[in-house]
Amino acid sequence: MKAILSGDPMITSEMFKPAYEKHIKKFFNEMAMGDFETDWSSLQDRRLKVEQQGPEIEVVPDVVLQEGKDAELLAGLFVPVSSKLMDAMPNLKIVGLARAGKENINLKEATKRGILAFNVMGRNAEAVSDFAVGLMLAESRNIAKAHNSIKNKGWQKEFSNVDFVPQLKGKKIGIAGFGYIGRLVAQKLQGWDLEVLVYDAFTPEQDIIDANCTPVDKETLFKESDFISIHLRLVDATKGWASKEYLDMMKPTSYLINTGRSGLIDMDYLYEVLKNKKIAGAGLDVFDEEPIDPNSKFIDLDNVTLTTHIAGTTTEVLTGSPYLLFEDIERFLSGKKAQFILNPEVLENEEFKKWLAGVKK
Repeated sequence: MKAILSGDPMITSEMFKPAYEKHIKKFFNEMAMGDFETDWSSLQDRRLKVEQQGPEIEVVPDVVLQEGKDAELLAGLFVPVSSKLMDAMPNLKIVGLARAGKENINLKEATKRGILAFNVMGRNAEAVSDFAVGLMLAESRNIAKAHNSIKNKGWQKEFSNVDFVPQLKGKKIGIAGFGYIGRLVAQKLQGWDLEVLVYDAFTPEQDIIDANCTPVDKETLFKESDFISIHLRLVDATKGWASKEYLDMMKPTSYLINTGRSGLIDMDYLYEVLKNKKIAGAGLDVFDEEPIDPNSKFIDLDNVTLTTHIAGTTTEVLTGSPYLLFEDIERFLSGKKAQFILNPEVLENEEFKKWLAGVKK
């Protein structure tokens, strides 16, 4: 069998190779590698467009066009897995994405064609949860702004929240989304002697209570939280989740933190809220356009901390993700239970079952 590793500047095909050799080389007698993108800036632009519009807008990577006809496995990070790519890989049976998201795969088409898809849920949960707590402190305690003042030869000590600079003890921290990341944020905040409010429409209330948190509805989250940290997935149902209606419910001393996706917030109205000081501030790692437009109106605000979509980017995440992915695929091909299958209905596909039976011989 043949595998293709399609890398990019974040995780190159060479970075995938050692994990491939450790875990699944024994199943494949041939392997091809190639990076579908090599420029960081271009990757950021392409991945954002794919997340907004889907993988069908992308071209088929060269390595797939050259090597894909007889390959059964494709692995990558942001490689756009479109129907065009699947056409170029008629023998494709497994796609592996070394990320938690699935926006860069046409999952409906993969399922229809009997292609089993893997991702790595929670792979950057530690990194993003660390960063979310860091943004709370950076914005509310003016850490980045004070740094910027000194770098510009100043010594600023009073900022837009001068009358209500908070400490975390005793505050109410609202967490929207209680998946891998939200749970870790809650866990990491426990030492501050505060109350964690959790909104999650799909998590049983008892699970939230067992995590030493308080389950609340959406309105309560916005009205009572001193900080709101958003950790929802961006799907049709959550687009504009933090809307005008709910942003208007926030306290004037509260902060909004977003390390998820910008589409979760009505960004135009958030700008108005911040400009008019209706809330104390915001920490934002994600934007509608990335890199952010140099003329973005957010840049001139004095009550926002902006970062370059780096919440999930740590050395451990980038180097470890291929191992998590290929270990799970190895587990599956060895007849054991896999953790990260995105479309388990493919396991009932007759053509796929026939192929898998041949692999296990």
